[in-house]
Amino acid sequence: MKLIVIGSIAAGVSAAQRLSAGEASAQITVYEAGAFHSCGAGGLPHYLAQPLSALNEAIQDKERGLAAQNITAKLRHQVQSIDPAAKTVTVQELTTGKVFQDRYDKLVVATGATPTVPQVPGAHRVGVQTLKNVEDLIFLKEFIRTPYVRDIVILGGSWAGLELAKVFLKLGRQVRIVSEEAQLLPQLDPEVNQRVQTAIEQEGVQLSLGEKVRAFPGKTFLEQVQTTRGSYPCDLCLAAEELTPNTALLASIGAQCAPGGAVLIDNNLMTSVPSVYAAGACAVNREGSLHSASVRVGQLEIARTGLTEEQAKKAGLRVKSAAASGCDRPGICPNPQEITIKLVYEANTRQVVGAQAWGGKNVSTRINVIAVAIRAGMTVEALGQVDFVFSSSTSSIWDPIQVVCGRAK
Repeated sequence: MKLIVIGSIAAGVSAAQRLSAGEASAQITVYEAGAFHSCGAGGLPHYLAQPLSALNEAIQDKERGLAAQNITAKLRHQVQSIDPAAKTVTVQELTTGKVFQDRYDKLVVATGATPTVPQVPGAHRVGVQTLKNVEDLIFLKEFIRTPYVRDIVILGGSWAGLELAKVFLKLGRQVRIVSEEAQLLPQLDPEVNQRVQTAIEQEGVQLSLGEKVRAFPGKTFLEQVQTTRGSYPCDLCLAAEELTPNTALLASIGAQCAPGGAVLIDNNLMTSVPSVYAAGACAVNREGSLHSASVRVGQLEIARTGLTEEQAKKAGLRVKSAAASGCDRPGICPNPQEITIKLVYEANTRQVVGAQAWGGKNVSTRINVIAVAIRAGMTVEALGQVDFVFSSSTSSIWDPIQVVCGRAK
């Protein structure tokens, strides 16, 4: 079996391995348009605060990992078109200009999504940037080395925007988030979001919400970000608000896409085109997803899964919610961390449908447990009766999950 992967992000390679499971003679070829193997767009901000050697090691680890799995990876190779009838792709080797065709039995598209810079006056200035690949990362690492790059503006209060904010806080820069949305993380319920926003402001992030960018004033370099409500000093502005799925290749072969542009896939990652699959930020499951996510900003970890109370009600569900706090370890132990969980469940069946949580540490582990409970169709009572591990040094007698389940009436 011959599998071709377009894009070197981990999601594509993992998908190809999943599709070829049990095929001892499977051949996997990865075509990457960039000069480096992707470290994953979600992990790129981490390396802004790391030495260049750490980035080099991550790239080399990716190369060694692909080689160890007998995966042929070709950099600076751009797939120009797909012929689903012939099961071939047309590829251009960017260093030489050579164009050739390659055949596949199964094709995996993992081209990700691209942040969109607002097309307003000054959008071309140096300092108005995106972070979508390793090339962008290398440029930004050099750009922020100068002591003059102090004021950072992040466009977008999404998970990606907060990931960027936390890195620049770590680097000791002044950070402001500008967003057209009236709140950070629209995926959270308003009362949860308010507590999260307060905690983020306490970490030192300035928030300008409900504001639309009008211009990027400056000379050669960016000097300000001008919005509908004011102007803010800015040496570097990173767009992280509108992500456009890179699905042009898929659209050209008639693959069915969602309204936002992402290609629709089933639980087996297959698109509407036979033998063509997709994974990562360019794809969305046609049956829906729990949309589990988490981020840490300073001392605050935030995570969520499933439906919020607001989303559930809009979907026509009759739901209730409960909120409670507990510690991740006994209070007698050093540095116990309080975790607050809001649990959303159906009023009649009491089946768990979603959760949001925040705290100092170990928040995501609780959300992972609840994500499993949602998929398993567990009720509040069944989840609360799970026999969680107890350790006098690492976990409480009553886990925060059990505490919030006990509050659910």
